[in-house]
This record gives sequence, C-alpha cells and structure tokens, in this order.
Amino acid sequence: MKNKNSVLFSIFTSLIIFIFSSASYAQNFTLINQKPAPEPQTTVDQNAPAKTPETKAYKAAQAYIATAQQDNSRYTLGTNDVLTVTVMRHPEVSGKYIINTEGKIQFEFVGDIPLTGLTKEQAKVEISKRLEKYIMHPDVTVVITEYNSKVVYVVGEVGAPGKIFMRGDTITVRDALLAANLPQLTASTDHATLFTPADDGKVVLKKVNVYALLYKGDLRQNYVMKPGDTLYLPATLWAKVARFINPVTQPVASSVGTAAEIHAF
Repeated sequence: MKNKNSVLFSIFTSLIIFIFSSASYAQNFTLINQKPAPEPQTTVDQNAPAKTPETKAYKAAQAYIATAQQDNSRYTLGTNDVLTVTVMRHPEVSGKYIINTEGKIQFEFVGDIPLTGLTKEQAKVEISKRLEKYIMHPDVTVVITEYNSKVVYVVGEVGAPGKIFMRGDTITVRDALLAANLPQLTASTDHATLFTPADDGKVVLKKVNVYALLYKGDLRQNYVMKPGDTLYLPATLWAKVARFINPVTQPVASSVGTAAEIHAF
C-alpha cells in the first residue's frame, strides 16, 4: 500500500512539473512574438528642390505674360513713325527721327537708313552697323515715340469715333472698342460690321455681335483687325427716330416760346 502511494505521489509530482514547464515555455513564446517590428527608416534629401504646384491661374498668367511680350515685339516700323535714337556718349548723333515716305530716316553723318518693315530691335542693329564705321562699339537705344504708320477706324455710335493708331501689326475688335471709348447707349451693338479691304479691291464684310463680346465674353466675336480695317456700329431704330423727330420739333418749340414771349409783352 505504501509503495502504491509513493508511485502515485511521483506521478502527481511529475504532472505538476510538466504543467509548470509547459506554461513557462508558452509564456516565453508569446513574449517573443509580441516584440514590435522595427519601423522602416526614411531619409530626406535636404538638397532636393521644393515642389511648387502649378495652378491653372499660374499657368494662365505665365501664358499671358509671354503673349504680351511677343505682341510688343511684333510692331514693324512704317511711314510717319517717330523714333528717338540715343547713342551713349554721342549726343551729336542722338535725337528724334521720322520715317519718311521712302521708308528711311535721315541720320546725321551716316545718310539715309531704310527701316520700314523692321522691328525696334532690328532697327537698333541696323543703326549700330551704320555707326560702326565712325564710332567704336556704339551703344544705341531706339524708342518708338509716336505710332503713326498703322491705323484702323471705328465709326458710328462710339464715344470717340475716328482713327485708332495701332501699337502692333494687328489689333482685336475689343481693344479697338476700348480705344474708341466703348459703344454708346444709342448703338445697335448686336449688328456691328467689320469691313476688311481685300487684295483684289473688294471689301470683305463680317458681322460682329459687340454685345456678346463685351457683355457675355464671347471671344468668337473678337476678330483681328489689320491696318485699314473699319468697324461700324450703327444706331438703334429708336435713336434714328429720335434724331429724325428732333429737327422737326425744335423749330416748333422755338416758335411757341417766341409767341409766349410776345403775348407776355
């Protein structure tokens, strides 16, 4: 009986040791697996240029600046344009020069220099070449003082009808209207006409809806005008009727006023 109890005690002790050892192994296994993984290291290049997002407004502004700069260099010189030529340290050959009907300027000590059809920068190069025969490395500046060679006409119901002197080889209808102080209230702005002389002597007519261009932003109506073109804005029907009635009613009103004065006397 005593041996039997010893065997049972040994078995019980072995079971307890096995259970504790299993629990300790499981606990250690769990702790190892719960160790957090190392975070990936990222490096930042301090010398890399900063990225600036290009918005639509930014791109539009850049495109507008580029177009404006290109338009300023498109003006080609012609008859009656006035230039101010300045030669550094040589006032004797500096001054104002008018391009004559032959397309030339009469330059001191050099003679006539043809400039018709040249841009301002090309004229500067041409004058510098002529002066190199007399002046070593001439520093020349050319400024267009008066733009007189290219003209379009805006007539009819506008604030300032007449000639529009162009500052480029072309001008748009909108810019021409702004230069003419915009249409008046008496203008039929949806029935304007653009007259363009053709090479064969005929005239090409284009209908222009000025109202849609100025007040609705319809750029399809913003035609390009060339030297010699005419934009005509007619009067409305009511303006024509008022102008027809006014000369008739004015003498009547004047005679009634005279009669009233005589009667009062």
